[in-house]
Amino acid sequence: MIDEKILYFDMDNVLVDFTSAFAKVDPKLLKEFEGKLDEIPGIFSQIDPLEGVLEAHEILSQKFDTYLLATAPWENSSAWADKHEWVKKIFS
Repeated sequence: MIDEKILYFDMDNVLVDFTSAFAKVDPKLLKEFEGKLDEIPGIFSQIDPLEGVLEAHEILSQKFDTYLLATAPWENSSAWADKHEWVKKIFS
C-alpha cells in the first residue's frame, strides 16, 4: 500500500480573494478599520474563492489527502466562525 501524500492549502489569498470582500462592506467600516481591514466584523464571511480554486481542489484532492490551513486575527472575534462557515459553504 502506498501512503497518500498530504497537501495543505492556505486560505488567505491562496484559496480566497480577501479583497473581494471590500465591495460588500459598508464604506464607513472600511474607513473605520483602515490599516486593519482583517478586523472588520464579518469580513471573512464576505470573501470569494479565487478563480479556478474549486476545480483545482477537486483535481488535487483525488491525488492527495488535502487540508485547509487558516489563522484568524486576534482582534476579530467573528473570524474563526466566518472562516469555518465559508469552508462548509464552498466545499460542501
